[in-house]
Amino acid sequence: MAMPTVRKLVLTFTLSSLLLPVTGYGQDGQRAHVHGAAELQVAIEGKTAELILRSPAANLLGFDHVPRDSGQEAIRHEVVQWLETSAVIQTPANDCTVSAGTIHQMGGVDHDHGHDHDHGHSDSNAPKENGHSDFEVTQRLDCDSELSGTLSVPLMERFPGIDSLSVDWITSTGQGHSELEAGETGLTLSR
Repeated sequence: MAMPTVRKLVLTFTLSSLLLPVTGYGQDGQRAHVHGAAELQVAIEGKTAELILRSPAANLLGFDHVPRDSGQEAIRHEVVQWLETSAVIQTPANDCTVSAGTIHQMGGVDHDHGHDHDHGHSDSNAPKENGHSDFEVTQRLDCDSELSGTLSVPLMERFPGIDSLSVDWITSTGQGHSELEAGETGLTLSR
């Protein structure tokens, strides 16, 4: 059984990114955690895209720790809801929908309120360890029109904590890299 082409692109993209220099990683081998910066990898075939978004939680939530109160928990819930249902990239016709995806929040810091008791946190997406908190989001997008030319990336409009977005993309006709800065929403797919 032949592997679908978009899956081949994702596999090729993932493997090729592993071969790149590790300048974006800290001494401990972990990705650098830079507030304001996010990374997006996109594999496109026709009307389908698969993507991975990595960002410090502070860029998306406005804080970088386990939610400490109901207000912060509501913010986290709203962000997760948006990431589950909103396409990270869009065609000019705005016709892409999320058909599959995952959201992982990793890291976080202890939240000592000055008293001892078990809060009973059981949310499997909630941070589980000390340190900086990061989101990793995967989405499979199905669109009614071709993903080509200039695409819309609404992330920095929705999340003003993202100052720069590093985008690596691959299509059946080429691959490239773009850097989007605050206020920029267009991703042009050209070599």
